[in-house]
Amino acid sequence: FQIVATVLLGLLLTPALAQYFQNVKGVNKLFHKRINIGIGYQTLTIDSERLVAIIEDRSNQQAWKTVWNYDTGFIASKLLSQNVCYISRMDTLVMPALNSIAVLAEESQAVKGERVVTKSVRYIISDRRIRDLQSYGPEIYSLCRGLSTYLAYDVQQQHTGPQVWYNPNSCYRLDVLNLLGIDYCQAGSV
Repeated sequence: FQIVATVLLGLLLTPALAQYFQNVKGVNKLFHKRINIGIGYQTLTIDSERLVAIIEDRSNQQAWKTVWNYDTGFIASKLLSQNVCYISRMDTLVMPALNSIAVLAEESQAVKGERVVTKSVRYIISDRRIRDLQSYGPEIYSLCRGLSTYLAYDVQQQHTGPQVWYNPNSCYRLDVLNLLGIDYCQAGSV
């Protein structure tokens, strides 16, 4: 019985997986999908050749756009209401792998009602402005060009040096595809 079930499952999944990998992989092919999140939606674009994922939320007055560059290891987030951009190192232990984002996002659409995020990362915004955006890749350059852009540091990666305090009420939250919550928080004084 198990062999028959496995064969039937394989026959059913093979066309769907083939279409998915044909969209995600391949030269000059982009994967673009509108993902329903709670009562709104986000758009996901994956460029597997450049190793970049772009997620955009325009479903409320606090719209944002984020670029995850798996080639350079940096993420950038543009907060439209604040006209500002934050760049930080990608936390590979928390961030979903590029080749699994689309599948995980599809699965998260089954969640009805409120947004539910399974993982999160918190960044502290530094006072250091970034002037040279070119080194972060063309997608991040395009996203942040002309905006005040700041480095943001992962709270978990601050094991050395003085501890940085932040006010939890100063955080701006991005709930990305029901997969990851990203908090950008202002550093506080002690």
